[in-house]
Amino acid sequence: MTIFILATLFSGAIFGFAASAEETAPMTDSHIARIRTNCVDAQSTLFQLHATDAGLRVNRGQIYESISTKLIAPFNSRIVLNRISDETLLSTAAQYDKQLEAFRQQYQLYEEAMSASLRINCVNQPVAFYDSVVDTREKRRLTHEAAADLHKTIQDYGVKVDMYAKNFQADKS
Repeated sequence: MTIFILATLFSGAIFGFAASAEETAPMTDSHIARIRTNCVDAQSTLFQLHATDAGLRVNRGQIYESISTKLIAPFNSRIVLNRISDETLLSTAAQYDKQLEAFRQQYQLYEEAMSASLRINCVNQPVAFYDSVVDTREKRRLTHEAAADLHKTIQDYGVKVDMYAKNFQADKS
């Protein structure tokens, strides 16, 4: 039952579904009772999710940072130093940097919301716990969207580098 409750709460974050009308309906006494009954299991699952997400954040954050500092920035610097103008690469790099900062900020908001959810005693405050988990789910969804934006920009940059390389080779021939 606990897994079902948490799966329902976090399924939108994982799969990107929009909030349904059921989420805005007032809680029934049976819903509140289920939250209280499954409180320990729900919090345990949230603690595990919190730990897993923290590890993912560190790993992904390092990868995103490395892409910026070890790939994009040196390549763009080389283009500028060689006095070769390619505004599309430079603007995509600037977009990536903005998105990376947005990802960091969004993850911080998610982390704060998750920590707040974990501090709530769901036996004594089941409605507050539920509301906090719903808020956390939304912030997790937004974090996922920020990561997806980064991935799309990485792909776009790769395509533009390939086009740049083809044009550069064509110009040399």
